[in-house]
Amino acid sequence: MTPSDVAPIEDPPSDPEAWSDEQWIAWLVATDAAALDDVPASVAERIVRSTAGQMLGQAMLGLAQVIYGPKEEEITIVAEGNSDPYDDEPFAVRLNPDHPEHSTIVFRSP
Repeated sequence: MTPSDVAPIEDPPSDPEAWSDEQWIAWLVATDAAALDDVPASVAERIVRSTAGQMLGQAMLGLAQVIYGPKEEEITIVAEGNSDPYDDEPFAVRLNPDHPEHSTIVFRSP
């Protein structure tokens, strides 16, 4: 929905439930378009969007990385394996609660 598709702006009702969602969205789009038409671009917006502003911003980010070091991003790699989670341990304990005499401990050589 574009601002040209919207009917003239009217005041919203005192009871918010009187309008449907589509009517509220149309009213918001119309009021946003009217507000943007009335306000010229500020000096700060023009500087931020200019080439010099972009270069200055990137230089400031680079300087922050030099002073404070690069931002440490935690990289997580998850891979599913088909082995027992205890295969990496130096020993394996398998307990048999029904017959404790059949419990085993296996020591692996490195």
